[in-house]
Amino acid sequence: MTDLIAKNLTLFSWSILAIFIYLLIKGLREPTGDAKLIQDRATLRHWYGPEKEGVLETWEPLKSTREGEYFLFHFIIVIDRKAQKKKAAAFINANDIARLKPGLKLRIKYQGLLTKKIAVADIIFDESSQET
Repeated sequence: MTDLIAKNLTLFSWSILAIFIYLLIKGLREPTGDAKLIQDRATLRHWYGPEKEGVLETWEPLKSTREGEYFLFHFIIVIDRKAQKKKAAAFINANDIARLKPGLKLRIKYQGLLTKKIAVADIIFDESSQET
């Protein structure tokens, strides 16, 4: 009886160790795709990069929260004297969603010429005031 318990205990401990290693490796991976864009927007204040103005073309919802929604914005921005089509995540208050329209000016924060990190820092709804 004790041999059976000892054999199963070893198998159980190896299983727990394998699950722990799997979760550790999975947790260390960088997010990709839309999750990375949301992470870049959420950590906007914690990374350095220049800000430029871009022009909004299209948008689509990504994720909802209590305070508002994350949207995926497709826009045109001039980086290194070249007009480029890019996409980035933006956080919008629920009451400002209806104010979105093509042609709005966006303030974009990015890092590197190949835009390692990129996020919409601000949405300029009208020229007299800026809102996030």
